[in-house]
Amino acid sequence: MSEMSVMKALNLAMFEEMATDEKVICIGEDLGKQGGCWGTFTGLQEKFGKNRVLEFPILEAGYTLFSVGAALGGYRPIVEYMFADFATLGFEGIVDIAAKIRFNSGGVDSCPVTFVLPQGGGGKSGAHHSQSVEAWFANVPGLKIVAPTTPADVRAYYRAAIRDDDPTLFIYQRATMGLTEEVPDELDEVPSLLKAGKVVKTGADLTVVAYHRALVNVMAAAAQVEAETGKTIEIIDPRVLIPFDKEIVFDSVKKTGRLMVAHEAPERGGFGAQIVSWVVENCMKELKAAPVRVSGVNSIIPFGDLEKYLYPSVEDIKAGILKALK
Repeated sequence: MSEMSVMKALNLAMFEEMATDEKVICIGEDLGKQGGCWGTFTGLQEKFGKNRVLEFPILEAGYTLFSVGAALGGYRPIVEYMFADFATLGFEGIVDIAAKIRFNSGGVDSCPVTFVLPQGGGGKSGAHHSQSVEAWFANVPGLKIVAPTTPADVRAYYRAAIRDDDPTLFIYQRATMGLTEEVPDELDEVPSLLKAGKVVKTGADLTVVAYHRALVNVMAAAAQVEAETGKTIEIIDPRVLIPFDKEIVFDSVKKTGRLMVAHEAPERGGFGAQIVSWVVENCMKELKAAPVRVSGVNSIIPFGDLEKYLYPSVEDIKAGILKALK
């Protein structure tokens, strides 16, 4: 076991997969000496060479389509966008081509590309660099969306995304890159993207589903509420949003009778609404109260310190938990 950050876990996962499979290649900006936009590719080009770690100019539409072609040619590309927001420039390649290849080929072809999207607030980076994009893509059949939070899960599910035969969006929250924990030196088994949900804390009075920085804040808020009220809160990290592990949430809600979801994306059209919909459709009889959503504000993200007013704080989440417990 060793202490590892999310940033190191991202780097280690790529080292492990590139050493395992020579068809794994990396595509993006400044992947060589700079080690990628966020340093997560550090050392990869030195180890595996320029033919496997390919530096592209600022041309997201171009290298997205290049990666799709490489996948059809038998490779497993890892494609990084500097900010998740910039995936809009590769939208055609992701949504209209990669997502539909398996269907349009009658199941003959697959497109094993991993699109890496560093997203969210915490960097005070303004309207074009701080958005949470999971719901933009969740409406697209044919795509998988992986969104782990902790270093151990980032390492394991990044490797799972790279090995998957379908186009996969691997989304991590930039504000959690410094999050650390003890991680095993060896990964015993690369997990499946199916049934990926994890109960990170058990409880009897409320189910909370959260991911990324919202999950970190939920853990802190739940501890405060439990100390003040004596109620216990069950917290679920889905880790994979598409395909979503519904049963782990249903089982929890049937036990607690209450649900809250939390994420940093705006409430309107956010992925939390989909989770609530699934629970209401399948657990209506067990619900004791209406589900609660705690999310980002429906606003364009301002630059600088003002961004903190748009994302749910520990206090906001605590208020949501208390509302859900009424």
